[in-house]
Amino acid sequence: MKLSKTFLLIACGVALISASQSRLRNLIKFLPQSQQVTKSCTTAIDRSKAALPDYKKIVTSYANFWNDTGFPADGSSIQWTGTKYTQNELSAYVGNKWERLNNLCADCTLFGSADYLNDIVQGDLGDCYFLAGISAVSEINTRFEKIFVNPNINWAGLYAFNVFIRGIPQVMLVDDSIPAGKYGKKAVFAGIGSDKSIWGPLLEKAWAKTNANYERIVGGNAVETFGFFANIPGQQITLAKLSKEALWTKVTQADSKNWIMALGTPSSKNGDSDTCKFNLACSHQYSLLSVKPLLTSDRTQINLFQIRNPWRTDKDFSGSFKDGSAKWLTPGAGGKTFGQQAGLVVADDGVFYMTIDEVTQAFEGIDIGEYNDNFVTSWYDKRNDQVANENTPAVYKFTLTEATPMYIRVMTYPSRMYPKTCINDQALFKLVLQDGSGKEVQTIYYYEYSNLYMSLVDTPLASGTYTLKFYPKWITGQVKDYGIIINAAKDIVITDSQGKTSRLSNHDLSSKQLKPNVKQAPKPAKPKLPDITQTGAAYELTGNLDQDIAKIRNSKSLSISNQDDGLYLSGQKSTLIGGNRYGLAIFVGTLSDEYTYKGIVTVVTKPGHTFKFTAGNDKCTVKNKSSTKEDTIECTCLVKPDTYPKECLLVLLTKVGSGYQNSASYSASG
Repeated sequence: MKLSKTFLLIACGVALISASQSRLRNLIKFLPQSQQVTKSCTTAIDRSKAALPDYKKIVTSYANFWNDTGFPADGSSIQWTGTKYTQNELSAYVGNKWERLNNLCADCTLFGSADYLNDIVQGDLGDCYFLAGISAVSEINTRFEKIFVNPNINWAGLYAFNVFIRGIPQVMLVDDSIPAGKYGKKAVFAGIGSDKSIWGPLLEKAWAKTNANYERIVGGNAVETFGFFANIPGQQITLAKLSKEALWTKVTQADSKNWIMALGTPSSKNGDSDTCKFNLACSHQYSLLSVKPLLTSDRTQINLFQIRNPWRTDKDFSGSFKDGSAKWLTPGAGGKTFGQQAGLVVADDGVFYMTIDEVTQAFEGIDIGEYNDNFVTSWYDKRNDQVANENTPAVYKFTLTEATPMYIRVMTYPSRMYPKTCINDQALFKLVLQDGSGKEVQTIYYYEYSNLYMSLVDTPLASGTYTLKFYPKWITGQVKDYGIIINAAKDIVITDSQGKTSRLSNHDLSSKQLKPNVKQAPKPAKPKLPDITQTGAAYELTGNLDQDIAKIRNSKSLSISNQDDGLYLSGQKSTLIGGNRYGLAIFVGTLSDEYTYKGIVTVVTKPGHTFKFTAGNDKCTVKNKSSTKEDTIECTCLVKPDTYPKECLLVLLTKVGSGYQNSASYSASG
């Protein structure tokens, strides 16, 4: 009899969080948390069982944002500060402003314009295992799209997802408000895809809501993601226990079945800020997308793994088949180069290739989710079982009319649904399968979170009536809810000892076309970024500072240059006035609302000048240098992300007979 325990926790991002705290602690003020959320050991569990609002009505009839009061846009959804249920890992983010995704990106769509694999952007949260798992799930469109109840953008900002908790189908709702930094300008956790897709931060939020808050989803294993979205049994395998031949065979077979896979690098003291073999991040999880066997000109096979980093970058990868390697140009079988055989795309997109030797050197473990596209979930939802224990079983039955391959599991709430300090041990379970005569077919003993299951796929159960006996040895404080789960090619009715079924929730697969039936309510006007088209009439400076500062700004006479995609704007215009003095206009600014911008304008000229600065003359200093008898006028344009306008203009008139020198410098931070 086999006893199995959980292993291979990938605590990816833990050190990143620590580093982010030190970087951002001075930027983000601590704010008191909302008192709306009751904080207890069963908060997340109670939330998962609560009745849903009428989300179809909300999506179709709301012209403005719907707010999810069960998971509010405040610090209580980041971590439970001030309670025994937190380790304060995300204190630097508690005071974040939250912003609606529809405000951050009004023209975004759920899936964006490109393939799903390029939509994941990991932020400051250490949940690479989750994002790598999502990326692996999304490799097959039909598998991935089942998750989304209402994939159309709606004005309520309400999105529903088909998920599995305790292996049981249910719908999870979130609104589209996400933590967006000190100024509410940019996602700090999972970000918007480069193709303007928003499903990444929404699914991350659904996972955080399921598990109480964002802090509770730091560190984990990809198999958790496989179970949450696809309800599939998973294996966690230590690579050191497999020969290279056995590893290649297992992965090749899994890939041919479209199973879901992820690889994890070894843990490290500083988490994923440390670098492991081939410049891969330590304590980090990567999606294993596929295998790519290459054939040399003499038809020798080279076995490659196609892998993806959820950080969406691979420029530092130093393996033998990195982008730009001459190996890709090697002629192989049929005259095709290795790059042509693999369908290589050279881009810093997070996708890279490794030989089997490199994989065994760099990675510690592999997660495999046994996905079968034609399998469905059958279940019995048992709540608050006060009878079954290690000596007295809960009894369930099901009948088959023909030989049927299947998986059988008993699933409880995952440990992360309990806050810190609530559950520090694992229950011990025994599950017995008997045929109609009472003969034992299979028995498994296992610790609760080891993900052990009965696999009857290769040896299908014959037709007949079967009995499942479940013996739980619960631990103190545990909620005694569980699901009796069967995954098979057809729905199977599971009954209890009284002959009753129990299916208290289900997925929604009929709302794909759900859309608003009303127009979107007008949004408050957004502050405008600088207009640098300069389409106004030509204008010559006159020395009338009030007139000059108003008329030169948009004039085509003041050409404004754009550097670093709008991060730094600058322009200058000078005019000889009356033949004996100069008028000067200097413009600085930024098109970015994500950084704190600082521009410094300096003019050196003789005393007797006059000037006007749009940010206020009090933002300028005038210092006289006695040796040259010149003034240095220095004006500072400081623009924070939430400060508008994001520009400053200095106009100056020199003293009669005086020239000038000027300069400008710029910086951005945040």
